[in-house]
Amino acid sequence: MRVKLFKFFSIYMKMSLKINKNFAVLYGVMLGDGCLSLVHKMKKFISITGNKLDDIPFFEGIIKPIIKSQINKDIPIKFRKNENTIDLNFVNKKLFDFLNNCGFPIGKKGNKLFIPRIFYEQGIVKYVIKGFFATDGSLVLTKNNGTLYPRVEANGIAKELIKEISDFLNFHGIKCHFYLCKRKIHLKNYQQQYRIQINGRENLKKFIKEIGFINPKQIGKLKKYYDCTEI
Repeated sequence: MRVKLFKFFSIYMKMSLKINKNFAVLYGVMLGDGCLSLVHKMKKFISITGNKLDDIPFFEGIIKPIIKSQINKDIPIKFRKNENTIDLNFVNKKLFDFLNNCGFPIGKKGNKLFIPRIFYEQGIVKYVIKGFFATDGSLVLTKNNGTLYPRVEANGIAKELIKEISDFLNFHGIKCHFYLCKRKIHLKNYQQQYRIQINGRENLKKFIKEIGFINPKQIGKLKKYYDCTEI
């Protein structure tokens, strides 16, 4: 373990990239909708996927500027034909290696995800969680006797990661529930997932104060809630 940490910090010191709030948000986005792909054992691709219908403002206003702050290069959004999907897909060896040496896996993420210790040591875990909720999180508003009731949710198949986020939120006074759920992926086929659920107005207030939303589609829903309710 000491050898691995020494190797990471040796690489970290040689790179111009820095572990800061922007990088923490990017890491959280990668935990949600990102992927590292090694093609032909040479080309190091970084990919972030979103929804063409409601994620373009998030990609343009948040993700692209953060990536540019890391690699000093503007990455164009790619639109998949005949799909409601957009991508940021690019090759960058330094950022790829930096993400991987922090602990981000290459290839299928599965249940390998977690929040690396370095973010705890730097005191910026909440920015990782902010990025994760911007991709795999949602603000759900349901009517209860004519009153809007808020619920913040996040889902994922990586049990360790979802439980880790749940523990962090509970420790910081944001009461949330962690449980197993299933997502329908095709007809009778279901995927096992884990969910964080934060219920009610007071917990929403605490979540906004401690973590906050950065995806415009979630901010829009929050504004709708504000417009209809005193918080």
